[in-house]
Amino acid sequence: MAVLLENIRFAPDECLRLLRWQGNARTLQSLEAGGRRAAATGVGGRWHSHAEMEFTIFQRGSGMRYVGDHVGAFSEWDCVLLGSHLPHCWMEQGRTDGYVLQFHLPPEHPLRRLGGEREMRRLFATAERGISFRPATARAALVLLERMAAASKLARAGLLLELLALLHDAPKKQTVTLSQTRVFAEADAATRPRLEAVVQWVLEQFTEPLTLEEAVKRSAMSRATFCRQFLKHTGKTFIAFVTDARLAYAHQLLTQTQQSITEIAYASGFGSLTRFNAAFREKFDQAPRELRSSRSERQETHVAGSG
Repeated sequence: MAVLLENIRFAPDECLRLLRWQGNARTLQSLEAGGRRAAATGVGGRWHSHAEMEFTIFQRGSGMRYVGDHVGAFSEWDCVLLGSHLPHCWMEQGRTDGYVLQFHLPPEHPLRRLGGEREMRRLFATAERGISFRPATARAALVLLERMAAASKLARAGLLLELLALLHDAPKKQTVTLSQTRVFAEADAATRPRLEAVVQWVLEQFTEPLTLEEAVKRSAMSRATFCRQFLKHTGKTFIAFVTDARLAYAHQLLTQTQQSITEIAYASGFGSLTRFNAAFREKFDQAPRELRSSRSERQETHVAGSG
């Protein structure tokens, strides 16, 4: 499945681009060297990829995160490092605020000759599947990004290396590799627009009845070709991709709302409560009711401890 290929341009003599948004990630502000500001636009809400690596922090807000074959919910202080050409998308729910840093450090780049090449290579290899970091790392990284926003070009390069060191040294138990397989977007001008439209349709309409037949029709491909390409480039079948999107959304509703489990099942796109319960248990190794009960117990324990 081809994806929207974003063309990122850096300022002269820079290997990075720092952006900030307040409200939604479609309306961005470019934070340029020396404290200059400029309006910018982004495609973070569409299934896309780019050659540059990307580091994103959501200070506020929530929604759905898609990285390679990973589908999951995100909330405030979501912090992710993405490798080159790894397809991704953030579907926001309401207001969000955050930062995104995009950078390009190929093996021949001068900054990689200053030292730490082995550590950098190890970090970048893991980032090929996406790395999620805990809030403590996100807060420390935010300090560096805020300094970078007002720094000179030379200082920004140094802060980039400092950020990479912070991410590399983050305790392994505080990081999560997101995509189960290495998914690389392949640019195919002939099929990209059609397939990107199908993926976006899924991301925006997964709570509605979606069928493989309709997806094939939208792609204007044969059923066999569509299924093969979808599996190759997402690591999942079309049905599995839709189901995981629904389950991740349901998980978010279970932990962030007081809706009943039956209401959540249908709101997430499942046609029956029985199918929802079975799929949820298979995915998360616990029933929806068990997840909600454990959440309530943790909240009661926290309140008791605070007193």
